[in-house]
Amino acid sequence: MLTEPAIKEDFRSEKVREVFTRSFFELTNHWELSRQEEARLLGWDYDEKRTTIDSLRKGKTIISKDLDKIERMIDLINIHKSLRILFPYDRDVVYAWVKIKRDRFGGYSALDVMLEDGKEGISAIRHYLDYERTR
Repeated sequence: MLTEPAIKEDFRSEKVREVFTRSFFELTNHWELSRQEEARLLGWDYDEKRTTIDSLRKGKTIISKDLDKIERMIDLINIHKSLRILFPYDRDVVYAWVKIKRDRFGGYSALDVMLEDGKEGISAIRHYLDYERTR
């Protein structure tokens, strides 16, 4: 059985980070996010990290071994996974879901929550969807 540090080290491998980087940008394309929104989901300011974001987006580089960024990407990929499970026959719903304002989120969209609350907001949306798909 892998220990917590071993699991985290596996997520830091170059191959895994390459997959996460590519998957993140494929997902943000489907969600039709701006570069600024992509940067904020990763905890960055686009104006300060423009070169980094553009290089990642073009596949010229991969995400660094920064555990915070890796965990954000994991949560976002799992949000997508939960949406695919909840709405298996309608990709349009899956890709639009994050931008729809909901009473459940105080009149905000899941994207609003994730952008406003950062890593905690992303984690909260992931846990909400995990609950919805397992109840």
